[in-house]
Amino acid sequence: MTIEGKFYGIGVGPGDPQLITVKAVEVLKQVDVVAVPKSRMDRESVAWEIAKGHCPSDIQLMELEMPMTSDEAILQVAWRNAATQILYALHSGKSVAFLTLGDPSFYSTYTYLLNLLKEELPSEQIETVPGIMAMAAAAAKVNQPLATGDEPLLVLPGIEGVDKYPEIPNLVVMKVSRNLPEVLKDLHESGGKAVLATRVGQAGEEIRELTEQEEAGKVDYLSLVLINRSV
Repeated sequence: MTIEGKFYGIGVGPGDPQLITVKAVEVLKQVDVVAVPKSRMDRESVAWEIAKGHCPSDIQLMELEMPMTSDEAILQVAWRNAATQILYALHSGKSVAFLTLGDPSFYSTYTYLLNLLKEELPSEQIETVPGIMAMAAAAAKVNQPLATGDEPLLVLPGIEGVDKYPEIPNLVVMKVSRNLPEVLKDLHESGGKAVLATRVGQAGEEIRELTEQEEAGKVDYLSLVLINRSV
């Protein structure tokens, strides 16, 4: 069967509906289906909350369960189920936009789904629309550059210690809830500046500078830290 519809991966930005790109809005206005990933089907989708104001009122929603787990077998089933549903819609001649927070190419579930769809679709039927990343939005909130001049910038996924990279002046630690104690230890030793950003652009947003005396506590899963050791 010929696949008629086109598939889009849409980065909707970190949380503020005003930070979604013009290109993303244009796509959302003309697609037939919006695919909404959910960690559980009974939970609201942050990505949909961002995008829905830019979509036609009669847009068709496709809710896809993407569990928050490290179990590879469970994840593989979820990705393949999602790919099957999307391909069915495309086979029916419908265009589909898959929503993702931030940027689709940056630590996104979209990447795993994309790999499966690339096995079935020609490249011209797939379009990835980039979005503003939370780290860029957080840096803008505090008027702090991520890097300047010829300084390097290192982004860590939150599973490696920042002490492994003492020569890097600028770091971003994603999902920092895993290793905030290590970040605070590094801050105490380096004397640099660290900004904790939680749920940037969303309800419950908190952005503040960390101090050397701060004790590590529990932070939201959607948190990152901007570190500048050169100040």
